[in-house]
Amino acid sequence: MSRKSSRYLMAFLCCAAAISVLIVGPFARAVPATSPQDLVNAAYAAMGGDKLKTISLKARLEQFDPGESYSVSDPAKPDTGVSDLAQSRDLQRGFARNEWIRPKADDGEKRTYTEVITAAAGYVIGNDATNGRLPKRTVKGNQPEHTMSGRRLTATRRELERPFIVMEMKRHLDRVAAIGDQTVGGKTYPAVQYRDDYGSYIVMFDPATKLPARVRTLDWDALEGDSSFDADYSDWRDVSGAKVAFHTLYTLNGMKVADLKLSSVMINPALPPATFNIPQAMLTAAAKPAPANATPFQWIIRRQFTGFYYDSDAKYTDDLDTLKLVDVAPNVSQTQGGTHNTLFIATNNYLIAVEAPNDDGQAIQSIDMAKKRYPGKPIRYLILTHHHVDHVGGMRTYAAEGATIVVGKGDGEYFRKVLVRPETLNPDAPKKAFTPKVIEADGKWSVNDGGRQVDAYIVENPHAADMLIVYVPDAKLGIVTDLYVPGAPVPSNAMVAALVKGVDQWGIKPERFAGGHGSVGPYADVIAAAKKVPAAER
Repeated sequence: MSRKSSRYLMAFLCCAAAISVLIVGPFARAVPATSPQDLVNAAYAAMGGDKLKTISLKARLEQFDPGESYSVSDPAKPDTGVSDLAQSRDLQRGFARNEWIRPKADDGEKRTYTEVITAAAGYVIGNDATNGRLPKRTVKGNQPEHTMSGRRLTATRRELERPFIVMEMKRHLDRVAAIGDQTVGGKTYPAVQYRDDYGSYIVMFDPATKLPARVRTLDWDALEGDSSFDADYSDWRDVSGAKVAFHTLYTLNGMKVADLKLSSVMINPALPPATFNIPQAMLTAAAKPAPANATPFQWIIRRQFTGFYYDSDAKYTDDLDTLKLVDVAPNVSQTQGGTHNTLFIATNNYLIAVEAPNDDGQAIQSIDMAKKRYPGKPIRYLILTHHHVDHVGGMRTYAAEGATIVVGKGDGEYFRKVLVRPETLNPDAPKKAFTPKVIEADGKWSVNDGGRQVDAYIVENPHAADMLIVYVPDAKLGIVTDLYVPGAPVPSNAMVAALVKGVDQWGIKPERFAGGHGSVGPYADVIAAAKKVPAAER
């Protein structure tokens, strides 16, 4: 065996060992003598057996997104608001209706919309997005209506099954398999594994009550890599002879993602047939559930908290649209056509990329376009303006290209850690091994190749502690992400004021800004908007 083959074999074995730890837990015990079917039957009886056929409930959902925190040091701050949910379910047919009141990002307003989910389709009534981000297939009327993408349908159905997974397992005992006891937080739980069309679950049971205590899925997260996503059930109450968990805590690798508390529950209410109605015209054209291994569950779940999920099976663009690479300055190109952009800056000998949005699938497309536009030039650096998951998820593909990753001061250790986490669940993971190279921009970072200088500057702002802006002096072009969206109307808010203050402090002279969102816009518009920001908000 060659030395190179040996390295690949060792890397494979290490990844396999790592994921096995995730699956069974670091303190897993031998498979117990009690059969997995016995555990399911005991839990089914403890929950009330066949007493539960339909259910209506009301709940509040406190939401957190560790990939969108202000700093890497505290993934729970800020939270992403509170949602109110009224849910009706036909548990025998697998139908659900969710009536949501959810926050919008940044402006304190609310989104009110309804989801109807059947085995065949998902359907949305109302505006479930922000900033005009509804897909083109939306039908406009008194309220916008659209069907769910196949990926969203799969993610939604998986999460609907989670709290009632015992009932699903009881119906399909042939899909239940043995797995070793699981130890979480010092407690040991007998457990089973269950597989269905929407994913694979590890179900842990309270040995005293026989009720499900924790339901785990193994998800890929663009920042965290292979991860454990857990729902921890507690506050079980008797409602009309059935047991219902009134509190559910959702965590990703132990980090809080959501805290759900029920305020009222009705068991076996009579639900009118129209509760789950999907218009035939919508049903005919609706997407079928996507394969579980092609569904980015964490992206879909958490981006919906504030309305930033773009409900398209094309993932990075609207359905039937494609990414394209557009020149925005001499030897500076921007990916356009999707929700998130990468900028490529060409010097004499290499390329500098700014942002690696969404995931490695988009990185592969973007790099391919850049190599065709600038043949023979390797990607030497990847500048990440801040740590938010939607702008860094494709960073591993750039690292595998040999790029050194430039991040804001204080983030180096975090990125070095997550870049080497196992990626066995990532469908677009780099095929070749890499050793991450990460450097921190302490105030200002610069490179100069053949006379072309590229600078990155730390800017204090209310969005992210590690925020960088990028400046290409010879093109008088700045690059900014999230502080505003170039090409769109510029708001007068604290983030715009922070950008202008940062530009002034560093003494740079941009004429235009290109964005990690949007396209390109004149800096004069930003200055004008900043002047309108009240002094108290600056």
